[in-house]
Amino acid sequence: MSRQSQRHRSRSLPFKYREDGLNFELEQYRIDKRKPKVVDLGPGEGTVDISPSVTATLNDDRDDWDRATLYGIVTIEREVLDDIFPDDEQDAPPAKLYVAVRCHDTIYRDSVTAKEAPTTPGTYEVEIELDWEDFRGIVELRPYLVRTEARTETGPYASTRNVKVASGDRYEIVVDRWDEDAPPAIDGEEASFSQTQHLPDNGELYYLDFRNEERPKLWINSDHPRIADVLRSEGSVGAEPRMRDVVLDHISYAVWSQLVVRAATAIDRNGDVEYEWQETVLEAFAPDMYDVDDINDAMHLLRDDVRDPNGLARLMPKLDRELQKFVDPQEQLINLMEEGLQI
Repeated sequence: MSRQSQRHRSRSLPFKYREDGLNFELEQYRIDKRKPKVVDLGPGEGTVDISPSVTATLNDDRDDWDRATLYGIVTIEREVLDDIFPDDEQDAPPAKLYVAVRCHDTIYRDSVTAKEAPTTPGTYEVEIELDWEDFRGIVELRPYLVRTEARTETGPYASTRNVKVASGDRYEIVVDRWDEDAPPAIDGEEASFSQTQHLPDNGELYYLDFRNEERPKLWINSDHPRIADVLRSEGSVGAEPRMRDVVLDHISYAVWSQLVVRAATAIDRNGDVEYEWQETVLEAFAPDMYDVDDINDAMHLLRDDVRDPNGLARLMPKLDRELQKFVDPQEQLINLMEEGLQI
């Protein structure tokens, strides 16, 4: 992967944003309890291969690992903060610094905090743990600075809480090199909907199949060959990978919406669900939707809302807010727009 250009790029946003405002450097990684290794990359390189074929030792007959830990630093300069925050906030910028962790193949999204607000100029250490069972293929790491407080004053600066105001270059971490027939962490398959009896045939792009409630399956319609080709594209730069990411975000948002609502309807009076995927989905979203720390409280509140017409109307904006934070569609849309401007 060639890393993104270091030149400052403007974004189509109503406030100041620094695409190149954060300097992110991975320095070492550790596989399980083995000795840490130095990340040795050349200029412009951003791919770190920690797949079993690379990390295996002569005395290690395992074909995978349990946990990888990556150690890095994120640096933010004074001039960047001066550019994106007004004068009255520059002594203690209300911003949180974190590294986003994403894997398209398993629809995994998380973040690791490098510095809670306020974030002043400096260099901050970050430690990122990757559990083998959560990932497949490539994991993307990218730093972001996010505003943590709302601001009433108007002007060229971001004023909304949780809005990104700066980012930096990203790394691609190769966690495995599975064969094409290896099972992904989330079941998905391509098929011709018009030729498959159990799939809808109304021109759908995708279909989430709940015939096996214990393990839902996502189908992609190969009757749309141009879209299917884009979804098969590899790499992280170029028009097709950018379009792939936008399409995947679109599908991801819709799939997670269905999974959350489906899981919510399965919550019983005790706040329990039957299947592991339901528990995983609800633990990921329910506490933030209701701004509570206790998962049991969140489950009962969610159960009440899905059974009440008025509660359902309140639920959907909460779910939309959390999914927009989770999927973060604006990033891939902006990447695609920038790619288009270069053609």
